[in-house]
This record gives sequence, C-alpha cells and structure tokens, in this order.
Amino acid sequence: MAPKILLKGGTIATCTSDGNTAPRVYKADVLIVGNTITRIEENIAPGPDVEVFDCANKWITPGFVDTHRHLFMTVLRANHCDMLLSEYLIKMSWHVQGTLTPEEVGIGTLAGCLDALHNGVTTILDHFHAAHTPAHMDAALRAVLESGARVVWAPARQSPPTQVFPTMEFGHEPATREWQREKLKELGAPDKGKLRPDGRVTLGLAYDTLWQGPLSTHQEFIAEMRAIPVSNITAHVVKGPQILQWRDGGLLGPDVVFSHCNVLADRAAPDDETWAALKESGAAIASTPEDELGMAHGNPVGLDALERGVHCGLGVDATSINGGDLFTQMRVLLQWARGHDHEHIHLNKLTPPFHPKFSSADVFRLATIGGAEALGLTNLIGTVEVGKRADLVVFDAGSVNLAGAADPITGITFHASSEDVEIVLVDGEVVKRGGKLVRGWGPVATELKKRADDIRERWPADQLEQVWKKWYDTNGTPVF
Repeated sequence: MAPKILLKGGTIATCTSDGNTAPRVYKADVLIVGNTITRIEENIAPGPDVEVFDCANKWITPGFVDTHRHLFMTVLRANHCDMLLSEYLIKMSWHVQGTLTPEEVGIGTLAGCLDALHNGVTTILDHFHAAHTPAHMDAALRAVLESGARVVWAPARQSPPTQVFPTMEFGHEPATREWQREKLKELGAPDKGKLRPDGRVTLGLAYDTLWQGPLSTHQEFIAEMRAIPVSNITAHVVKGPQILQWRDGGLLGPDVVFSHCNVLADRAAPDDETWAALKESGAAIASTPEDELGMAHGNPVGLDALERGVHCGLGVDATSINGGDLFTQMRVLLQWARGHDHEHIHLNKLTPPFHPKFSSADVFRLATIGGAEALGLTNLIGTVEVGKRADLVVFDAGSVNLAGAADPITGITFHASSEDVEIVLVDGEVVKRGGKLVRGWGPVATELKKRADDIRERWPADQLEQVWKKWYDTNGTPVF
C-alpha cells in the first residue's frame, strides 16, 4: 500500500498551470498518496495509516527548481568566492579539476545534493563537468541516487586539458569522446534515460565543446544522445555566439538549457534574432545572478526572459562560489533589475514609476514553475496542484525570520533561509523533517572536510596564483 501523508491546516503559496502569472495564496490541506498530490481542500479528515503533519502557521510551496548547478564543486566550497570567471577557469577548470579523484567528486556531489535539499531545492539540473573517467561518473551517479533529490544528471562531453602552457591542448579528446559515448548509452538505454525506476533521476547531457572539431561530429553525438533519450542538453553561454551557432547547426530544441546567457543583456531590440532563436525553439535560460554579477559574466537576464516569454529558471551555479539556496538568487536578481531600472530613470530624467517594474512574484515564479518549464517538467513539478508529484516545502511562518509576515511570496523572497525550511518532500518522500535532514549530515561533513583539505594541500593558493599570473601576463583574460 502506498504511504499517505496529510499536510494539515497550512497556507499554500504557488503558481498555477492555467497560464495565470500571479501566484495563488490560500488555506488548504494537502493529501499525498505515494508520490502524488491527490487532494487539496480544507478540512480533509485523515484516514487510517495517514501520517499527519500539523501545518498551522506554516506555508506550503512547491519545491524549488535549480536549473544550473555543478554539484560536485561542493568539495571546493568557498574556494572561488573572490575570483573572476577568467581566474576561475585558469585555476579551477584547467588545473585543479582534472586532478580530482572519484572519491572527491562523489562526496562533493552528495554534499551538494543535501545542501540543496536543506534549502528546499528539490530538483537540480547537474552540469557535471568532471566526468573524466568512468570511475568519476560512477561515483557522482551513486551520490545523486543516494541523496534522494530529483536530478537531471548531465555529464559533460569534454576532457581536461593535457597541456595549458605554452598553448592549450586536449590530447585525450578523441578517446574520451568514444568512451563517454558508450558510457552514456550504457547508462541511459536500459530504461530510456531513467536512472531510477521512479524517474526521480534522469540522464542529461552537458555540451560545451562545439568549438572543437567539425560541426558534423557534434551533430552526430547529440543526435545519438537524443535517441536515448536524454532529458535535457545544457551548455554555458556567457558573452559568446553559441546560441546562434546551435541554431545554425540545427541543434536547438525545447530540451536545451543555456546557462547564464549574459550576452543577451546587450541585445535589447524587440526583434533580436538571438532572443527569437530561443523563443521559437523553446530552448531555455538558467540564470545565476549572484555569481554572474560578481565574477564579471555580465548582467543577468532572468527577468528579461520572463518579459519576453522565453523559458527561464534560476540556479546557484556552484557552492564553491556562493551559497546553495535560491532565496539569495531571487533577491539578487530582483534587486539588481530594480536598481538597473532606477538608474536608467535617473540618468535619463524620466518620470519615476508608480510601482516597481518587477515584483517578488516574478522571481518566485522563476524559482518554481519557471524552472519546471525550463526543464520540461511542468507535468510533474513546479506547482502545488492535484496530480503533480509531491515535491513540496513547508516553511515555519512563526520563525524568527518570518513571524509577522502576512504574504508568503514576499516573506519567502526577501526573508526566508534554510533555517525556516521545516519539511521537504521529494516524490512523496520526506527528506527533511523538523528542520533537519533525514539523511545524517555528520559523516558527510567529516568526509567532505577531509577531501577538501586534501585538495587544498595538493593545490596551495600561492601555486594557483602563480599559474593565473603566468596566463594573465602571457595571454590576458580568456574571452567567452
């Protein structure tokens, strides 16, 4: 018999699937049978064998959806907070990353998943760009499956450089392409991309190597992966022309998620062809505003996408750079957009508006149903509605942070943190209860610290600084 859970007496705050852009806030009980929401109404009487959670003075929301995160990089937590993107690429991507062991990748991935769940993030598109060997892939996948999170696990079709100075070389690329091709088919083919029988973990693909070799090679590889099928294909775009390259190569589609896309901030024309390519193909954007602003990617475009009707969600990017919650991403994006508008009004001596252009509801939407739209998962997640999977977050509205707030949307957007997240469910499974992860954190934290210390010992900060200076003095900053 499927387990039953009743969330009783709470206030639901959710967007809806009916096309209405304004979230709904109302009091109701939520009945979950197995992994599915089966009833939402007031005064549901608990039947036998129903676990009841008293949700009086609590808010019930959809689980948050992260559309761009590198889970394994939690093993490097706080290492990259003060770096520019260019510095990060030289130090991390082209030096440290290729030396990480499967064990380091595994514990980083597990800790990254648990960090997300602790913050109410129930779904993650994991751009896993440390798939250097089959052992690395196995370690990361084991961690994802163990965590209980809903994950589109997207190993990256790439290999680490075999030489950085005097010129970049990728000597293992042909062989890596072939074993990765076979490994991905081996993992995805048995159940059409499902990596858990219940579909909570699915296979994706990360693909940032369009610049290497003939286009036909990439078209062939991506077609093979779509035949599995992979759930999503994701790629980085910062200031480069990749979106139009994907369009011209016939590679765009509704399964594609481009992270960042800061180049679009400079393309404001209503009929801009790059924006049009995204909207016409159904491809999506994953906006990670906190590190985009701090690392000099460029200005974030999440709310521009919302305004233009282009699918868009939010993401953390990496906990080596910033925290693992989406509350901060919502706040940063909203306040940056407001500040940008205020500056434009001031500099051009325009009449100030009656209300801000963007609201808390806009970024709450991006963090929930917007992310589900980006991943093509609105049939399953992103809202609190009957028939959807029970990926839910329950907030303690009487907490130090939230007590006295009347509106859950503004309260969550501007005041909530992980300490206010009392209960988290993924696919009907309780993964956080009473404010604590069900999966014990202590042993994970112990191993995480040991592995992180090992990496820092192998790669002292002064050694990495010398590598960066050598690159900077010789080549300037990389351009993306």
